[in-house]
Amino acid sequence: MSIKVTDPAEIHALLDRYVLADVQQPAQYVGGEVNSIRKDPASVDVSIALCFPDTYGVGMSHLGYQILYSIINALPWAAAERAYAPLPDMQAELRQRGIPLYALESFRPLAGFDAVGFTLQSDLLCTNVLLMLELAEVPVESAQRREGHPIIIAGGPGASSPEPLADFIDLFFIGDAEETIVRFAELLRRMKAARAPREETILEAARTIPGLYAPAFYKSEYGKDGRLAGVRPVRDDLPERVRSVCIEDLDSAPFPTRPIVPFVETVHDRITLEIMRGCTRGCRFCHAGMTGRPARCRSADKLFEIACASYASTGHNEIALASLSSSDHPELHRLIERLAAHFTPLSVSLSLPSLRVSDQLRLLVGPLSAVRKSGLTVAPEAATERLRNVINKDISDADLLEGTRAAFEQGWRLLKLYFMIGLPSETREEVLAIPRLCESLLGGGRGRGIPHLNVTISPFVPKPHTPFQWEAMDSLAGLIEKGQLIVESKRRRAVSYKLHDPRRAVVEAALSRGDRRMGRVVLRARELGAQFDAWDEHFHFELWEQALREHGISVRGEGEQGANSPFRRRADDEALPWDHIDCGVTKKFLIEERERALRGEPTPDCRDGPCRACGACPRGKRRHRDTEDTEKDAPNQG
Repeated sequence: MSIKVTDPAEIHALLDRYVLADVQQPAQYVGGEVNSIRKDPASVDVSIALCFPDTYGVGMSHLGYQILYSIINALPWAAAERAYAPLPDMQAELRQRGIPLYALESFRPLAGFDAVGFTLQSDLLCTNVLLMLELAEVPVESAQRREGHPIIIAGGPGASSPEPLADFIDLFFIGDAEETIVRFAELLRRMKAARAPREETILEAARTIPGLYAPAFYKSEYGKDGRLAGVRPVRDDLPERVRSVCIEDLDSAPFPTRPIVPFVETVHDRITLEIMRGCTRGCRFCHAGMTGRPARCRSADKLFEIACASYASTGHNEIALASLSSSDHPELHRLIERLAAHFTPLSVSLSLPSLRVSDQLRLLVGPLSAVRKSGLTVAPEAATERLRNVINKDISDADLLEGTRAAFEQGWRLLKLYFMIGLPSETREEVLAIPRLCESLLGGGRGRGIPHLNVTISPFVPKPHTPFQWEAMDSLAGLIEKGQLIVESKRRRAVSYKLHDPRRAVVEAALSRGDRRMGRVVLRARELGAQFDAWDEHFHFELWEQALREHGISVRGEGEQGANSPFRRRADDEALPWDHIDCGVTKKFLIEERERALRGEPTPDCRDGPCRACGACPRGKRRHRDTEDTEKDAPNQG
C-alpha cells in the first residue's frame, strides 16, 4: 500500500463519499460518540493514539482502555485518541483508497502521533498489532523505525510475557499504568521540546520510569541446546528485572465517570465498576490472579459516587461490579444494597459476573432479587473435588448442587458453566465426570419447564507467572479426544456444550510461553494472512501450522520438541522467557504451589490462612526475606 492521503479533512471526505456505505457497521469507523473527547492537535504538546487490536465492539467494552483515555485527556497539554482493528471489508477499502489507519477523534493518520499504544488483552491478537501497524504505514519491526516514527508502546496482560512481540514494540508497560502513562507523557513532552532523538527518548523512559521495559536494550542469550539462557540488559543503567507497577490505593486512582457511549452494539453495553483489583484465591492456572496481586479494594462510598456520576453521563441501564472475585470485597453486601436502593427505581439492573456460587445465591435472593432472572455463571473448572484441589479451586460438589438447586427454585432458568480439559494430572474418568456433574446439577426434572445448562469447555493453557508455567500442554490429539468424550456422553437435551477450538489453544500456548524467536513466527503468520485469530470465523490453523513448522515447532505434539514447543515441560531450573519481568510473586512460591498441586493439596486464601510469602505484598515480602535469611543461616547453626 502506498499512502497518498494524509490530510484528515480529505480522509473524512473519502470515507463519507466512497467507503462507509459499503462496509459492515460503518458507525464504528466515524467517532463522535457521546463523551468522546476531541482536542485540536495544534493546541497540545503530546498526542497518543490508543489502539485496541480487536474490533470496535470488543475494544469499547474494555475498561482499562477507557481509563487511560480519560487520564491522558485530563492533561491539558496532551491528547489521547482511539483506533481499533478494522474488519477485512474496511481494510480492503482503506488499501484501495490509499487511506492510512486513522484515529477516530481527528481522522489523523496514526503515523503522525508521538506514540501509538496497544492493549495486549489476548495472545491471539498479536497479528492484529502487526496488521494495524501495516495499515498505519509504520514499520512493523522496531529496528526499521527512524526519526519521525511514533514510539510504539504496549501494556495489558500480554506485557507480562513480552518476548514474542519484543521485535515490534519499543516500550512495554508492566503492571498498572495509571501513573506510568502520565510520567511517560511528561517525558515525551520534555524530550520533544528538547528535540531529543527517538532512541534516546525510549532509553530515558526505560531508565527513569518504573515498569517500562525497552526490549531493544536487552539481549536474549541461548545455550548450545537451543534453549534460552537468559534475557539481560546491554547497559548497566537498566534493571536486570523490570518490576511490575502496582497501584495500592484504588480510591485515589483515576476512574472515568464519563465513559464513551458507543454508537453500535458492543460486547458490554453497560457501566463497569472495577470494585477491586487482584485476587488472593490462588487458582494455580490463573495468570490474572497471580500477576494482579495483592488484592486491593475501592470503598463502597467511592464506588457509589462513581456509579451515580457514570449513570448521569451515560444513561446505561446496567451496572456491572467487576473484579476477579467480587465475593471477596469486604463491603460488597452494603454496596449492593445501596446501589439497588438507588438504581432499582430507575430500572437499572446490577450484575456481578465473578461471584462464588454460594455467594450468588445468598445475594440474589436478597438485595438482588429484583434482577431479571436470565442466567447465572459458575466456573468450577474441574468436575471432581480432587482435580479442583490440584488447581486450588475452592468449590465443593455440595456447594454446586445446593447452589444450583436454590437458584432454580428462585426462578433462574439458565446456568452457564465453565470447565477446562487437559489440566495437570487429569484422568480420563475426570473428563467423563464433566457431563455426569452437569446432568446431576439438573436434578430429576424433565420437560419444557426445566432449566438449561450452557457448558463451555476450554483447553488448559499453561501460563507464565503461574505455578503451572513449567507444565507441558496436552497434545492436540488428546484434547480433541477429550472434547469428543464429553459430547458423546451427553444424555440430556437441556445441556448444551461449546468446545473451544483446541488448535487455537495450541497456538496460544506457543505464544504465551515463547521467547524472542517467536517473533519470527508471528511475523510469518501475519505474512501468510493471519489476523483476528481469537475469532472462530477468522482463525486459520493452517497458517499458524505452516509458520510454526517453518521455525521448527510441532503443533501436534509429535516428534522432537523444540525450545518453544507448547508440549515441552520446562525444567524447574530453566531460564524462562519472562524471568526478567517481576510481577511480584516469587519463583520459589510458584514452585512450592506447583508441588502442592501435584500432591493434591489446596492452599487457603492468605486472608483467612497463613501467609505463604508469595512476595506480592509487604507482609509476603517480609516473610520471604525472613525465610531466605533463615535458610542462609541454617548451615551455621547447631
